[in-house]
Amino acid sequence: MKFFNYKLAAVASLFSLSAINILFPQPVLAAISCESGTISRYANGSLRYCLLARDTKVRIGNNRVGTSIFPCKAKTYISFAEKSEFQSCTLSEDIRIIENNSVRTCPKDYIVSVSILNDGKDLSVDCRR
Repeated sequence: MKFFNYKLAAVASLFSLSAINILFPQPVLAAISCESGTISRYANGSLRYCLLARDTKVRIGNNRVGTSIFPCKAKTYISFAEKSEFQSCTLSEDIRIIENNSVRTCPKDYIVSVSILNDGKDLSVDCRR
């Protein structure tokens, strides 16, 4: 009987941790799949850049700017700032960039660069070949 209670407690603990992660997601967690031998890190251990092993969608969001999704292409480099903020990648599909009252398209295979300005209040997106 004690063995059963131990298993039940272990399962309940696992579900509790899963529920906490769903309700309070940690922004630091990310799933980036890099090609072996292509990873470069900053002195603090955070990822600087790597060659993506598969297409990856990077989601950036905050309360003021909203959410932006950047589809990054496999077999190309993705880069991050020292504090683990997404910086750039080559797009796997076209995206629309809305700034002020204008809309422009950044085509597939172009490099998109992202900068966070004004203490996280604004997002600057640059698109180049």
